[in-house]
Amino acid sequence: MLGDHWALVALLLLVALVIFGPKRLPELGQSLGRALKEFKKATQSVEGEAARVAAIVSPDPSAGQVDSDAGGENAVPAVASASDQTG
Repeated sequence: MLGDHWALVALLLLVALVIFGPKRLPELGQSLGRALKEFKKATQSVEGEAARVAAIVSPDPSAGQVDSDAGGENAVPAVASASDQTG
């Protein structure tokens, strides 16, 4: 996985140990782990929301044929205004 870069990773860990100290390093690791977990959760949430919206917006191919008189895929559905309604 790391290939020839294991020495660079070891050097970075040594520098982090010197800068933050042995007592503070586990706390930083936990904080980093929590941040990555929250980022992953937020990313999955956004992907799920995008898929949900795409499913709503895109036409369902199994829904049947589109009436050719209705204007095809680019037809805009009619919206009734207050003046069109009686009652």
